Amino acid sequence: MAAPATEVRSLKAAYWSEHVAAWQRSGLSQGAYCRQHGLSQSSLSYWRKRLGATNDRDAASFVTIVPVPLLASAQADMATAPEPLLVHVGDGFRIEIRGDFAAPLLEKLVRTLTRL
Repeated sequence: MAAPATEVRSLKAAYWSEHVAAWQRSGLSQGAYCRQHGLSQSSLSYWRKRLGATNDRDAASFVTIVPVPLLASAQADMATAPEPLLVHVGDGFRIEIRGDFAAPLLEKLVRTLTRL
C-alpha cells in the first residue's frame, strides 16, 4: 500500500532538510556540495528556500576571519624575492617583469613594440 501524500512530503522535507543543514555546515558552494553527494543543485536551492534556511547573505554573517601567522621559512622566502626579468626591445624599450607572467602576453607586447 502506498504511503499517504502528506507522509511522502514529510519524508522529502526531512531528507532535504538534512542536506541543506549539511551543506551549510560543509562550507562548500552549493554546486560543490551537490556534485559531492550526487544531488541536483536546483533541487537543493529549491528546498533551501522552501524550508526557510538562511540565505547566502545571512550565512556570510557567520564567517570569521582568522589571522594565520606565516612560518619563518615562508617569511624568508618572501624577503628573498627573485630578481626581476628584464627584456630589452631594441634600444627604445625595457620591460621589467616581477613574479609570474603570461608568456603569450609578453610575446604580443614585444611584437607590438618592435613594430613601433
